[in-house]
Amino acid sequence: MKRALVLSLFVVLMAAFMGSAQEFKGEWDSVLKLNITDPALPTVGFYSFLDTQYVVSGFTLEAATIVTELGLVNVWFEGYGSIGAFSMWSLVGFDPTTPEFVNFENAVEVSIAGVDIYGLFGILPVDMSDPADGVNDGFGTGFALGGIGTAGDIRIGVEVTSNLYPNLWFVMLYGLNGAVSDWTYTYCTSDIWYADWQVGALAAIQTSCDTVFSYLTAVVEFPICCADIFAMAEFSCTGFDFLSFLAKNIDIGIPWLNIYELGITYTVDAKVIDFTFKVVTGDVVCFKPYWTIVTDDGGITLDGITLNALTLSCDVGGCKIFWGHIFDFDQMRYTGWMWPTNPSLTGPYMDDYRFDAVGGGLTRLHVANCAFSVLDGEDRYYPNEVFGFQCDEDSCCGGLFSFSVNNFFTTNLIVLGVDLTGPHVTSTTLTDHAVGIFGWMGSYVELTAGIGSNISVVGGLKVTALNKVEFITMGFELAW
Repeated sequence: MKRALVLSLFVVLMAAFMGSAQEFKGEWDSVLKLNITDPALPTVGFYSFLDTQYVVSGFTLEAATIVTELGLVNVWFEGYGSIGAFSMWSLVGFDPTTPEFVNFENAVEVSIAGVDIYGLFGILPVDMSDPADGVNDGFGTGFALGGIGTAGDIRIGVEVTSNLYPNLWFVMLYGLNGAVSDWTYTYCTSDIWYADWQVGALAAIQTSCDTVFSYLTAVVEFPICCADIFAMAEFSCTGFDFLSFLAKNIDIGIPWLNIYELGITYTVDAKVIDFTFKVVTGDVVCFKPYWTIVTDDGGITLDGITLNALTLSCDVGGCKIFWGHIFDFDQMRYTGWMWPTNPSLTGPYMDDYRFDAVGGGLTRLHVANCAFSVLDGEDRYYPNEVFGFQCDEDSCCGGLFSFSVNNFFTTNLIVLGVDLTGPHVTSTTLTDHAVGIFGWMGSYVELTAGIGSNISVVGGLKVTALNKVEFITMGFELAW
């Protein structure tokens, strides 16, 4: 009888699953790079990304692979979605080049009477000997249980972890996805692509204690006077770590200036006050400035304001014209993070900005390396000025036809070279043969044509003053 009831329940659930709304979708992007300076047209690069998704009743099952000239380099599987009051997410990743298992992460959240209760579980790589050597010594298992509730204008969160760094602050800021890894790929242009997985705090396993308990954190958000305050307390298996208070976007009575973040942190043997100024600009029609406040005496004295970069973008006759100039490659990047235990997640800090190969916008070099550059042996050079245009029209066969030309320059023959083994920035002087007239470093041309409602072909050409015509690219983008 029990077996019959179980079988009947299984049949009902399968019928409900099969009868629900379902959708199969995905994308396939492939690009081939050829060296046209060699009569044999050797392949100097290949990239193919295949992503398939099966969506049923608001839940998505996803599988993705990346193939380059080195072969199969990335494979991962994801499942995420919501069923009623429950939200779930799971990911497992593999590195086929080793080959080895990379990580297995899971998160679940349920909302009950205005309270969000979440749990995290992961099997993750861990460095148990020397965290600075970047070598994983094996895998470990970590857990976290937390809850976030609201009472009037006050929001309260509490979390306890075992073999995981605290995740509560990220969950309060960004939701459940703030605590988990985001595996994705970056396809900048037909010239530049790379595989990337952005690992969240869940990937950092804490192993300094021999107890099951690792961290207890609590965060309270509450209004006081004219500001919203965050208060965060952290306790580890060794005792009290810190108590922090954080206020954001503080109006100090100057219309064009505010304090982006003001934080006070108490530890057992110290008190630290940290704050960051930000220039407040009004609505700019077509020019976009990038500012940094210059301070001295521990930030108390304002020495001035640095205009790091200025970009222009406007539409003329159905085309977008853009220009940009970087005056200082160091641009302050603001963060919304408090003081997490994991030292790799501290902020704010100085970041390096470069120009996109297409579009003329600024990109953060160490996060999304979609920037135009010229390679001279082991030295890589970046321009500090760009001028170009992009025109879009309907193609003859459906889809969109896009044509863009981007010209890159440098001033005073000085650019910043970046050590490819790390984020260390060094100043390098370009030789005369590396640039052309008016300081021209190179140009990039790209054409994309839709040949159907869901498929496009793409081609690109890169020319530099140093290397002349470097290569051409060709490929396609298919979505269904």
